Formats: sequence, structure tokens, C-alpha cells
Amino acid sequence: MREAMSIWFFAGVLFLIYGVIITAEGFWELAHPPLHPPVLFNLHASLWWGGMMAIAGLVYTIHFWPRVRK
Repeated sequence: MREAMSIWFFAGVLFLIYGVIITAEGFWELAHPPLHPPVLFNLHASLWWGGMMAIAGLVYTIHFWPRVRK
């Protein structure tokens, strides 16, 4: 008998996907800096935010992974 899938599993998968995309974009910005960077560009917020989202998404995905009940 299968347990019902939690909505938090899907939220974790989305967080993981968005985190990976944002982190990749942050690395792209790091390799190709803009001509006129924003004021706080040196903080690299996309790397931090994307990394935190990816870690949170991974934790949620693993924790709420659907299991088969015996």
C-alpha cells in the first residue's frame, strides 16, 4: 500500500530545480560581469540565494520522498 504523496515533496523538487538554475546563473554572472554592475553586485546574491534554495530543496525532497508502506 502506497502512502499519499506530500505536497512538500513537490515543493522540495521545485526549490531544488530553481536553486540549481539560480546558482548556474550566478556563476554565469561571475564569469561574465555586467558592464555597469548594480551597487551590491560584489555580494553575489544569486550564488548565495540559489545555493540556499538548492540545499533546502534537497533536504525537503529527501525528507518527504514517497515511501512504500508494508
